[in-house]
Amino acid sequence: MQSSVDIGSPGGGNNWDFTMLQSNLLISYESVDPASTPHIGDFPGADYATHSVSTAQGTTSNIWSYLLLNGTFDNMGQAIEIDIVPGFVTTIKNDPAKRQAVLPYTFSSQWTQTYEQTLLINGMVVFTSSISLSAIVDAYGTMAIPGGASYEVLRVREELTINGLTGVIYAFIANNGAQVTVTPVDTNPPNTGTINVEETNYNGALSTTGVEQISRLPNDYSLSQNYPNPFNPSTNIEYSIPSESFVELKVYDILGNEVASLVNEQQHAGVYRADFTADNLPSGMYFARITANEFTQVIKMTLLK
Repeated sequence: MQSSVDIGSPGGGNNWDFTMLQSNLLISYESVDPASTPHIGDFPGADYATHSVSTAQGTTSNIWSYLLLNGTFDNMGQAIEIDIVPGFVTTIKNDPAKRQAVLPYTFSSQWTQTYEQTLLINGMVVFTSSISLSAIVDAYGTMAIPGGASYEVLRVREELTINGLTGVIYAFIANNGAQVTVTPVDTNPPNTGTINVEETNYNGALSTTGVEQISRLPNDYSLSQNYPNPFNPSTNIEYSIPSESFVELKVYDILGNEVASLVNEQQHAGVYRADFTADNLPSGMYFARITANEFTQVIKMTLLK
């Protein structure tokens, strides 16, 4: 917690220093299999879940968050248990799931959404709020957090209107899960420089995170070797584009026949990952070819069944 924070400015070259942040709240955080959690029945279809344990002033809270990952990173809601109130479960449900990001997470990505958020206690509805969300990834740079660790990060400005009341949150997010979130005092704060803040939270890198698609801004075009290779039946292909480009990523067999078109669209600068599944193809050598502006590159891939 601190009374003011330098949030930098839109664009690149920022150097955010959060090493002086302090907190009386200790949180342990991990990613877990949704099926292994006690509240999966309230969030059917979740692709991914996190479990955090927070301790403040002798009170321990267990929090499970449920997420969807399908080209987007969406928060279905949370279930919370507090040790001083045994048997009580507070549940927060977002309908539809709150959009956390459009993947891959890249500079200048933006999204809007309207959803309802319902608070329940032991399954009984307490109240429902109507929420409008507008978010943009508007800055990038490096971030230092308490302990001295430093990461490349993207800044997300999120504007929320809840039952007619508007507020702003800034999040600084690294591709390893390290994150700082800042809640300004003003409902319409400036977008640059030092601002007064109501609350600041942070966490370090996570051992496992569902937002590995968060990307830095690369310096060059590139197409990385697929992984795994050899593969059966699926593999991942990562590529980088340093500026906005129309990208084509296609897969060909050894005779030069096109067998899959993985990407065919305009994309912002960033690091992307495409999935290729070859369920209906025979074993053999295949080629992935990327074209972006004047850049072209080909890699060999081996399918073994």
